[in-house]
Amino acid sequence: MLIAAALIGLYSILLLPLRDSEAWKKRGVTVGGISGIPLLIFLRTTKGLKLLDQLSRPKWIWRTAVTIGIPLVILSMATFLILVLLMTYLMILSPPEPSSYNAPRNILLIPGLNEYIPFLWGWIALFVTMLVHEFAHGILSRVEGVRVKSMGIVTLLVAPIAAFVEPDEEDLFGTKNKPSLVNRAARIRILSAGVIANFMVAALAMALFFGPVLGSISPVDRLIAVGVQEDSIAEEAGFESGMVLLQVNGENAIKIEELYSNLGSTMVEMEVLHNGQKEIFNLPGQAARGIMVASIFPDSPADSVGLPAGSVISRIDGKEVVDVEGFRREMNLTRPGQIITITTGSGKSYQVNLTSAAGQGEEEQNEESDAAGTGFIGIEMSGNAIYAGGVAFQEAPASEFLGILKTIPKRGVEGFAYMLNLPFSGIPGFTQKGFPGFSGWLTAVYEPVGWAEPLGERFFWIANLLLWIGWINLYAGLFNCLPAGPLDGGHIFRDLVQTGFERLVPPEKAEKLTRTAVAIFTWVILTSLLISIIAPFTHSISI
Repeated sequence: MLIAAALIGLYSILLLPLRDSEAWKKRGVTVGGISGIPLLIFLRTTKGLKLLDQLSRPKWIWRTAVTIGIPLVILSMATFLILVLLMTYLMILSPPEPSSYNAPRNILLIPGLNEYIPFLWGWIALFVTMLVHEFAHGILSRVEGVRVKSMGIVTLLVAPIAAFVEPDEEDLFGTKNKPSLVNRAARIRILSAGVIANFMVAALAMALFFGPVLGSISPVDRLIAVGVQEDSIAEEAGFESGMVLLQVNGENAIKIEELYSNLGSTMVEMEVLHNGQKEIFNLPGQAARGIMVASIFPDSPADSVGLPAGSVISRIDGKEVVDVEGFRREMNLTRPGQIITITTGSGKSYQVNLTSAAGQGEEEQNEESDAAGTGFIGIEMSGNAIYAGGVAFQEAPASEFLGILKTIPKRGVEGFAYMLNLPFSGIPGFTQKGFPGFSGWLTAVYEPVGWAEPLGERFFWIANLLLWIGWINLYAGLFNCLPAGPLDGGHIFRDLVQTGFERLVPPEKAEKLTRTAVAIFTWVILTSLLISIIAPFTHSISI
C-alpha cells in the first residue's frame, strides 16, 4: 500500500502542470480530481458529433423506444434500492466474515482489480458497456434538441475507466437565469436512455449465451485433479487443482475405473492438460478409491475431530469404501453414539463419535445414509474419487454443470438473482471460486458441436465475450438506476419526485422538498455502500 500510495502521489504531481494548462485544454485534454487530488484525465473530441445527428433519425422511433423502457427503469430503481438496503440491514444484523468475496477490491467492478472478473473479457465488456451507455445519452440529446459539446473517455492512471458524452448542461438542466431547453419528460428520456441501452444489450447478449451458445456445447468425459494435499509428493511434482488428466502410462484414462486399473505400486507417468499445455508428471501408483468430502458441517462430529474438506474417505472401520453407494451402505449399519474409524486416502485415521441427524436440515439428513435413525458424520459429498500420491481425481461433472447453467433463464426471479451473483458464487459443488466463463479446466471438458464445431476453442471466446458483455451491462444499468447523485437514477428520481410534489405544494416549496429527498436518498445509498465495505471487519462485534 505504501508503494501504491507513493506511485499515485508521483502520478498526481506529474498531472499538476496539465490541470491549469490552457494549451492542453485546447487539445481536449483536461485533468480532474478526487478530493482535490488530480488523478483523472479527460480526453475530449468533437469528432463523431455528426454521427450522433445521423443516428438520431428518425426521432420518433427513439422517443417511442425510450418511453416504453422508462417503466423498466423506474422498476429497476425501486428493486435495486430495496436490494441494497436489504443487504445493508443483513450486514448490520449479522456482519459476514472477511473473505475475498466481500473484500473492498471486489466491490468495484474493475477488471484486474476485481479478482472475479477476467482482465481481457472484463475490459472488452466494460468498454462496450460505456460506449453503449454514453452513445444512447448522446443520441437522445440530439433527438430532443440538446446540444452535445463533446465526447471522450476518462482515464485513471493509465486505465480507461469511463466514456462520456457531454450534453450542454444549460440546455438540459437550465440555470437560475435560463430555463431548460427541454421539458421534464424529455429530460427523463435523455437520462434514461443509457440505462435502457445497457438493459437491451444485456438482454441480447444473455439470450445468445443461454440460447445458441450453450446449446452448441457438448460435455467430454475427463478426469480432473480436484485437490492437492500440502507437502505431498504430488504438490512437489507440480500438480495443481484443475489439471485435466489425459493419459496414464500412455493409456487413456477418462473414467475412475480406468484410472484405478492403470495404477499400481510403482511409479506411473501421467499426462495432464494445464493452462492449455500438456505436461508430464510422475507419481507413485499406489492408489485408494473412495468418496470425496466436499465440505464439513460446522459443529458436526467430523468437524470436532478435524476431518478436512477435500479428503477422500477410503475405509470405514477397516472396510473399503469404493463409491458413494458403498459409503451409504456402511453408514446404514451405524447408529448415533457409535464410534467409528474413518481412514482417508492419505492413510490418516479419525475416531468419529456419530450423532443423530435429527434436527439437521433435510439435505444433511439424506446426504450420508438412506435409513432413518442411523449415525451422522456431518459431511457433504461430491462423488467418487481416486487418491494417489497426494492428489485426488474425480470425473469432471461436465453434464451436470452445463445442465445447471441452462436452467438459469427458466427459474424466473430466482434465476435472475442467481445470474447477478454467478461470477462471484459460481455453481456450488462445481466451481471453487466463482464462474469466470469457459476457461481453465472447463475448456478441456467441453467441445463445440454443430455450427460451432469449425471454430474449435475459439468458440469459447464468443461464449465468454457474450457472458461478460451481458453481465456487466446488466449490473451497470442497475447501478446507474440507484436514486443517488451523480448517477442517472439520481437525476431521474429528482424529476419524478418534483413532479409529484408540485401536485401537492407550490413549485418553490416542491423544489426544496425535492432537494431534501434527493440528499437523503444519496446519503442512505452512500452509507449503505460504505457499510458493505466496513461490515466484514466488524464480524466479531455483536449487535
